[in-house]
Amino acid sequence: MKRWGAIVLLLLVSCVFLPVKAHTPYGQWDSFRLRHLQVLTSRSDLVGDATADQWVAVLAEHLPKSKAVVSRARNFVRVASLLKTDQAKLAVLSYEQANAMLHGTAPYEDFGPMPIQLLLDNGTHLLVTRSDLPVEHGYMLVATLLEQAEALNLTVPLKGKQGLTVHPGGHAAASGEQIPLKP
Repeated sequence: MKRWGAIVLLLLVSCVFLPVKAHTPYGQWDSFRLRHLQVLTSRSDLVGDATADQWVAVLAEHLPKSKAVVSRARNFVRVASLLKTDQAKLAVLSYEQANAMLHGTAPYEDFGPMPIQLLLDNGTHLLVTRSDLPVEHGYMLVATLLEQAEALNLTVPLKGKQGLTVHPGGHAAASGEQIPLKP
């Protein structure tokens, strides 16, 4: 009988102190987002989603190592959550959505003001990024997309727009500056 008590005690202790191994998609998600350049959109914005498809097609063709993909969130609150928690760096937003995220107004008040910056503008939608996107990454993205600027109706407002500041890499690419790119 004492033997069973010891076995039960050992099982209880092992359940408490040993990590539980279970299958979760989080490891795969982390791996995916580290290997792919995600451009977030929302399923609720069909025009923005189509815009992201066009921009990502150019990036996939001209920067194949980026493995650029469009990631569609169910709504813009989810887009804000993914940006805020650094699970994605880029999003295609309407002017209204970008302004509300930047200032943390409804429906984004739970996230507070978002540290986002402007990369590109096509007249209806903006490509925004977290402010911690490396300068050389912003430069490569904007320079690549500006090669197709006329076909995509793209501009980089050099003074910002909707209260957003222009990302330094995007500004450098739009100004024709050359910056050293890391290998």
